[in-house]
Amino acid sequence: MHRLINSPRARATAIVATLSIGLVGGLATTPASANSSGWWTSQHGRAEGFYNSNNGHVYANDLRRDGYSAITQVRTNRDGYFVVDVKDTKANGQGSWKTPTLYRGVVFKMRVCAVKGKHKPTQCSVWHTFER
Repeated sequence: MHRLINSPRARATAIVATLSIGLVGGLATTPASANSSGWWTSQHGRAEGFYNSNNGHVYANDLRRDGYSAITQVRTNRDGYFVVDVKDTKANGQGSWKTPTLYRGVVFKMRVCAVKGKHKPTQCSVWHTFER
């Protein structure tokens, strides 16, 4: 970098810019909050889901009136044991929620899917991990 940038002021600006990009990139891969799982969306954008530890709710929100419902599934990360499924069928912008018991210090995984009737969930997001 020294040979490319001769001015000390320009060099300092380049270093700050490089560090800023690294910091922003690192923050972008960090979960949205220690108190939440972050919002996740199913494939094709039919459904979204979220966990908020401030109120203990797991949310599902059906985004389209297309015959599909939204389902947010939470399992234990270690063993994949069932914790809760939250289903929203209305596509009215209000979503649905449940308040499962999630213990502190436990890592959970969550995915958001679309589901039609009583069929298996489809168009699922990848499993995202979060810690209570």
